[in-house]
Order: sequence, then structure tokens, then C-alpha cells
Amino acid sequence: MELTSTTALRKISGLRKRIKGIQGGQGASKTYSILMLIINHASSVPNREIYIASDELSKMRITVIKDFVNIMRHMELFKKEEFTDGTLYKFQNNSFIKFLGLDKEDIGKGLRSDLVFVNEANKVKFETYRELTSRAKQVFLDFNPNKKFWFHTEVMDRNDCDFLKLTFLDNEVLSKEEVSEILRYKQRGFDLAGNVVNTYWANMWRVYGLGEVGQVEGRIYNWKSISYFDYLNIEKETYYGCDWGLVDPFAVVEVKYHDGNLYVHELNYASENEIRRGLNEAQLHKINAHEEEGLVSWMFERMNINKNKMIVCDSNRPTKIHALRRGGWEYAVAVGGKSKVVDRIGTLQSLNIYYTDSSKNIAFEQDAYCRKKDKFGVVQEEPEDDNNHTLDAITYIVEKLFKIGVIRNL
Repeated sequence: MELTSTTALRKISGLRKRIKGIQGGQGASKTYSILMLIINHASSVPNREIYIASDELSKMRITVIKDFVNIMRHMELFKKEEFTDGTLYKFQNNSFIKFLGLDKEDIGKGLRSDLVFVNEANKVKFETYRELTSRAKQVFLDFNPNKKFWFHTEVMDRNDCDFLKLTFLDNEVLSKEEVSEILRYKQRGFDLAGNVVNTYWANMWRVYGLGEVGQVEGRIYNWKSISYFDYLNIEKETYYGCDWGLVDPFAVVEVKYHDGNLYVHELNYASENEIRRGLNEAQLHKINAHEEEGLVSWMFERMNINKNKMIVCDSNRPTKIHALRRGGWEYAVAVGGKSKVVDRIGTLQSLNIYYTDSSKNIAFEQDAYCRKKDKFGVVQEEPEDDNNHTLDAITYIVEKLFKIGVIRNL
């Protein structure tokens, strides 16, 4: 039986690059169309190893897996006895599709595959995505654009990535009832002249109607960008903040302060694991022969950080701070007792903060860092514990500058 033809299906099937990122709103048929293409591929090409992954397997059973079974039955391909545990389907041509819930950090590591589909990619950590897809010949991702995430900063601009934005208008078989519901977002968010009358519904229309990246509700910071040239011309003392990261980003920032204005520049965001993977054998031998924490000293040398400058580090890795001191950075110190997160936010909000235009991860984090919502969608005081690696590094040095009187209470 032929696949149901929609504009969404035709657009996705026209993507040719190795990575295919599909951003879209409600009812755009992102997931359903990708599943149809994958099933068609698996059933017609022998010996394909295909993985479909999302953040929770339990949720997949009532969403992606349910759609998979419906499509397979529609195509007259489904055989219950070939569907082991409801997560592994084996085709007669020796191809298979395996569903994975990415609940554990190490799942997918070392996995070689012909195709990986990451469903609701915005709910998956970047390192998990990277481990899962680095050995895949072909990658699909789909997501609702509630806010920017790692796809927009780390994947979208790769030369082997196709990007596609879909809306409900690309799905001709969407029910009239759901179309009416989506259009209601616009009606409740805007007046007839196009002016915003309700920010919540206006944002719903932007994300779920237009498939555009949404405005983050509960956003905490709104910093400004300056050119790196202007930053270099600020003749003030430089300080450094460091947030360790073995799997998460290892964030190092350079900071200057003048008269209530804080100027920040990003030096590193790659995790220690990522850094090691990028080294050759000679570099690894030099690092490993030096000391247990040799990578730290090597990285700070590489970043050309003056050994007479203050470096304020996350206190949870004291051996790394000792390694810096042994390497000659005598003013490397731990942040000390960490303040409450809400107090740290207040500390940064008391300053005018500017980031350099080359600091893409600082730009991303200050844009995406937001407060938690309760189960009713009400914004809380406490922030989400996410998108905060450079922000933490900046906070460490700023709190230290307050303590030693470089920055005074404003």
C-alpha cells in the first residue's frame, strides 16, 4: 500500500544530507512522516540497522510506537510475532527497527547504525545525542521549537545538515477540529490589527502555529552583545571563571568589570570527554604522562591564560584546582560556599552584562535560562537546572569580585 501523500512527507523525503533536522508546530506531521519513510526504507532495503530514540520509553509506547504500529498495519506489514517486547521489530529482509528510551546516560554509546531517528530532540541532552548518532550513516531529528537548544547552536550550521520547518498547513489530512484549535491560538493572542493582546497565546501561535522558535516564558536574563574588538579595547583587569565538566560542558569565561558593567567572553565550552576525543596520540601521551589532571593544565595553556590572573573555579573538583596550582596558576581558587541559586541570579541581575559576539554559548544560555513551571504551567521562582554552564562560571567570579571589593553593592 502506498504512503499517504502530504506536503510534509514530500518535503522531508526531499532532504538529502546526512543529518535532517525537522522543526515544526502542532499537527505538522513531523514524526508520522519520518516514521513512514523509515518503515518504507527498512522494509525495502535488507540488513538495515535502525534506531528510534526519545527521552522516555514509557512515553514512546503511547506516541511514537503507537504510530509505528498503525503505519505498519496500514501498509499491511505488521506481524505481531516479529515485534519483540514492543520495542524491536524484525523485518523478513533482516532489517530491524529498535526503539530506545534515553533514560540512561550511557545508552547508545558505541552504537553503529544505518539510521537513527531522535524524536523530540529538544528533550534529549546533547552529549547523549552525540554518542547515539556519531556512528550513524543517516540521522533524523524532530522537535517543537519551544525555545532554542543544542540543535540550533551545535548542529544546524553543519555542512552535512539539512534544516526544514513545517507547520500544520503542510499536513493536508489534519482534522478540521485540530486546525480550528491551532487557529484559536492566533485569535487569542492577537487583535485584528496584529497587535499582541496575550503573550501566552501569542507565543503558542508562534511555536505551534508557525513552527517558529518561541519566546522563553520565565526568561531570567536579557544581556546585550558587543563586538570582540570593543571587548579587547576595554582596558580593565581580566579575571576567569571555570565550571568543570567531564560530560557536561567544561565552561571557562574571561571577565572584565567597569562601573557597574560586566563584560564576558567565552573561552571554552567543550566537555573534557569531547576535548580528549579531539587530541592525537602524542597530545594524549603528553597529558597522561604529566599528571592525573594533566588535561586541565594543557587546556589552560592552550587558552593562553596568564598565570598571574585570578581563576575562580567550581569547588566540586579540588584535584583539578590543585593541578592548576601545580601548573603555575597560583591564584586558582574554589568559589567557596555556593550561594542559593536565586541569590546568584540576583547577583548577576544587579549588573549590566555584555557578552562578545563570538561567545555563542553565553548568548544561548542567557537566552534560554528560565524559571521552572509547576504542573499547572505557572512560572516559579526557582530556575531550571539547565543551560547554566557559562552562567555558573560567570557567577563564581562575580561573587568573588563582590567579596574582595572589586565590585561594590550597587
